[in-house]
Amino acid sequence: MGYKLTSLAHLPFDPTVEMYIFSLGSQQWAGGLGEAVRANFDNIARAIGGTAVIVAGLNDQFHSEVIEKYIDERDIATLLPALLITDAHPDQLTEQSLRVFVSLREVNERYGTVDDFLSDLAAFAQGESDQLLRKLESAPAITTVADSLVRVNIPVVPGIVAINLNAALSQLRDWWDRRRRLASRIPD
Repeated sequence: MGYKLTSLAHLPFDPTVEMYIFSLGSQQWAGGLGEAVRANFDNIARAIGGTAVIVAGLNDQFHSEVIEKYIDERDIATLLPALLITDAHPDQLTEQSLRVFVSLREVNERYGTVDDFLSDLAAFAQGESDQLLRKLESAPAITTVADSLVRVNIPVVPGIVAINLNAALSQLRDWWDRRRRLASRIPD
């Protein structure tokens, strides 16, 4: 599923959605790395399946709302364009909610290509493959990756963004394992 919105308040709540992927950085979308997300938005929405949602803003206000609600960090302009991966609808957000901020610039440098990352993200969201986690877990120079590739904000401490790749990967791994357990209980 995918939504393009002018306000975060317009994002409908669906209890079957397990993952929200927010596309951030509208001022950076003309060409470059953000183009991969923008040009393939419909394909990404289709590829991530029915239990995940990709959400893009139609204006800068939307991006500001997402950053304020989920990250509480204003100084991330140099990291845009980016994706914010979470397991919580804005109305259901708690201190324990997963919030992983992924800079597409860093993905491009460290992951290979944004297209490969988006393919792995879609397969991960559908529960088909944990290649995304395996690539992030085996990334070289894990401390430098923690500083730039994945930024996580758990728990919420106003004004502070904690950089902890291990916590982010652990939460993503837990999400993956829960999804796999649920999928194995449902007959095809």
